[in-house]
Amino acid sequence: MIAIVLSGGANRGPLEVGALQSLIAHGIKADLVVGTSAGALNGVFYAFDPTAAGMERLAQIWIETKVEDVFPGNWFTRAWRVLTGQDSLVDGANFRRTVQKYLPEAAKTFGDLKVPFYAVTADIMSATTIIFGDDKTTPLIDPVVASASFPIVLPPVEIDGFQLSDGGVTAVVPIEVALQRGATELYIVDLEPSVARSEEVHGVLAIAMQTLTTSLREQLIDDLRDAITAGAKINHVNITAFPDLSLFDFSQSARLIEAGRIAMDTYLDAPRPYQIRPLASAATAQALRPLPRGGKRLHN
Repeated sequence: MIAIVLSGGANRGPLEVGALQSLIAHGIKADLVVGTSAGALNGVFYAFDPTAAGMERLAQIWIETKVEDVFPGNWFTRAWRVLTGQDSLVDGANFRRTVQKYLPEAAKTFGDLKVPFYAVTADIMSATTIIFGDDKTTPLIDPVVASASFPIVLPPVEIDGFQLSDGGVTAVVPIEVALQRGATELYIVDLEPSVARSEEVHGVLAIAMQTLTTSLREQLIDDLRDAITAGAKINHVNITAFPDLSLFDFSQSARLIEAGRIAMDTYLDAPRPYQIRPLASAATAQALRPLPRGGKRLHN
């Protein structure tokens, strides 16, 4: 059973669209698709129309989307929301309307999709990962919006008393979800940019983000190794293009799509399954200064 696993990636999500276009062009069809955050947005469209025409429509949606469609306001309004105790820097209404506008009219529930699809969310009340998609009668809109509600920037989505936020908090590359649902071969589209740094990190927000990405990187390595141990055929494609793209820059979508297509084409021309592809940070980490006295890396 073939699964496509789509990672989080925020506004770098168009990279996944290009990768999906490549998979389709190479005749690779998914039996199920799992998505976190931007991967949930892309995954639901693929699951509804897993064709070249469907992905072309998705590409156009990304190209037409403007920053105000997702993140309205400015730094003054965002600061004001912090000072007045709001749940996020940006009100989530615009983002929800944008997702609702672009979701195919016939795609109301998970059962309306042509390919089984699973959206990954994180409940900040119970501190657990919650997956949507097993119950086919569940409406799509709230779980998809929740999965892509980047914490701090966008507010959590309340569903039946749960506060659901971006699935990337706990499962940025949701490999385990696919394995639990019977996948035996995985095409993993991983948008993690370089994690390691050659210079010290300073600033509260910068340190917070670096801490989170470090944690998620270690989790990803463990998940990849677990998948191999379970006997799954993994194809790990780490697409690192545009690593420094500002979260509020939606002007590069066409270039991102092309970069994603080229990256997947390159992998499929010489696939290396059953191997953990070197993560973007690996080479950088090796080049850093010597380890602290008595220290040893968990993963080499």
